[in-house]
Amino acid sequence: MVMILKEDTMNLVDPLDHSLIHCQPIINIRVWGVGCNKGRDFAFVASDKDTCVLKCHVFHCNVPGKAIAKALHEILSRSITLESISPNDIPLQADTLDVVRQSVQKYKALYIGSLPVSKSMGIDVLNNAIETLMGSRNREQWIQAVVSVSDSVMQADQTEAEEEEDPCIWECQVRYVTFIGIGRDAHTFGLIADTGKQHFQCTAFWCEPDAGTISEAVQAACMVQYQKCLVASRMRTKSNSHSIMKLKRTMSLDSPVYSFPITGPSLQKTSSGATTCKRGMFSFFETFRQKHSMLPTS
Repeated sequence: MVMILKEDTMNLVDPLDHSLIHCQPIINIRVWGVGCNKGRDFAFVASDKDTCVLKCHVFHCNVPGKAIAKALHEILSRSITLESISPNDIPLQADTLDVVRQSVQKYKALYIGSLPVSKSMGIDVLNNAIETLMGSRNREQWIQAVVSVSDSVMQADQTEAEEEEDPCIWECQVRYVTFIGIGRDAHTFGLIADTGKQHFQCTAFWCEPDAGTISEAVQAACMVQYQKCLVASRMRTKSNSHSIMKLKRTMSLDSPVYSFPITGPSLQKTSSGATTCKRGMFSFFETFRQKHSMLPTS
């Protein structure tokens, strides 16, 4: 078959009669990756439109799989940030983000606890941390809580706190999240956050009837943060490109004889907060775009 990537769909076509075998909306693809079989294996996971069940599609390609992954990444990035962002588009995008920011979703869960971990990501790291937390204390010691999720912050408030006590037992900025996942038990949900200076912490919750709903809510919040990073990066790039163009024009008119080196301002912020934000969000999404990950084929 032939794979054709368009702006919003991935079409699989019969090379003989050019009939459409499968049409996959790109926006519905959850994760993709490249195998280690000389880089020729490519796979993606998407929800089936009829059964709503997640399915993994695996291909052996005659082109490098990383080329397909790169093309998918570029298409999805364009769909999130728009092909071109003009000053007139900024209020519209800001309004959209404000609507998301103002919506706070709340879930009842049991707060199991938190503990330091050695790495910022990895399902094995997450699962081991969750099991360690569950084994270190009895279920009676888990705290009944209401977990609030917005695009900027997650917070767990104890439901049976005394009046003089602060009900907040845990809080985490979404931009510092580096990895999320559901544990080996479908009731458990965990996340890893960057606490600064290369230190990371895993927090775990027990959810009923399962952890799927809260996991999707946190994933959506992280996507909004990722969108903000992309929009801000694109606007900084445009702003600095415009400044460099103005500088070049001034030099060509006022200094026709002498040429001076032109150095644009750095796009990388130096504040520790911005650096941590970028490291947290981009490392989180890097788990969905592993270029050399092993893909199960059995």
